[in-house]
Amino acid sequence: MNKMNCILFTVFIVLIAYCNSGYALRCYTCANSPSLCSTNATCTHGDDTCLQIKLHNLKTYTCWKHARCNMNEIADDFGVDNFHFFCCQKDFCNKGPATVVSKTAFSIVTVMTMIWILF
Repeated sequence: MNKMNCILFTVFIVLIAYCNSGYALRCYTCANSPSLCSTNATCTHGDDTCLQIKLHNLKTYTCWKHARCNMNEIADDFGVDNFHFFCCQKDFCNKGPATVVSKTAFSIVTVMTMIWILF
């Protein structure tokens, strides 16, 4: 491949990494799961955040409204206390930070690979 083709290919890969097929957020959705959740759903209009709640050894994963992502709102809606929660606004981010591959990291690796190929 010549230099121009490599640059175009790199730009194409980076654009694919940042483009979504739509604007609806996708989150994992499981209620009181003792293990990792694999069920997912497209969030409805108004739900703009993925939520993970950890209560003892159980986790609940769902779509949620960012404006309601606080201890009081979650406690009232789920009827629980003494829990941990995590809100995020990227597709499938509520499974856990270790399982989500960063688009930024992917882009950097792609660009570094293309530069290595060119030189």
